[in-house]
Amino acid sequence: MYAVGENFDYLIEDEENDISVIGDIMMFGDEYLIGENLDGKRYVFIYREDEEIVELVNEEDEASDILDNWEEEYYAGGTNIGDWDDDPYYEREDKITTGSGDTEAYFEDDDFSESEEDVDSFISGLMGGS
Repeated sequence: MYAVGENFDYLIEDEENDISVIGDIMMFGDEYLIGENLDGKRYVFIYREDEEIVELVNEEDEASDILDNWEEEYYAGGTNIGDWDDDPYYEREDKITTGSGDTEAYFEDDDFSESEEDVDSFISGLMGGS
């Protein structure tokens, strides 16, 4: 099986093409690879696991549907899981309860820098010195 970022050679219309795998998608119970040649033309391949081979999807409508679904879901229009700007989770304030009822203490930006003395003492402790 080819992973995203891997390359393989494939004969398309009697011409050898260096294909870069730019994506994959499971559809209709099959696994498809989205490949791109050096000219930027995209192709859809089906991976036949039982035979461990990759075949070009020749039917234009099927290939177009698979490519459209992949682009919508993964490449261009899918959910951006890295979009934390609009995530209310990141708008919260970190807090702890002090254990005395309703009192809460909020964290502020504390200076957690280490002094040279602390680092030296840690290193000498590791080395067995005092």
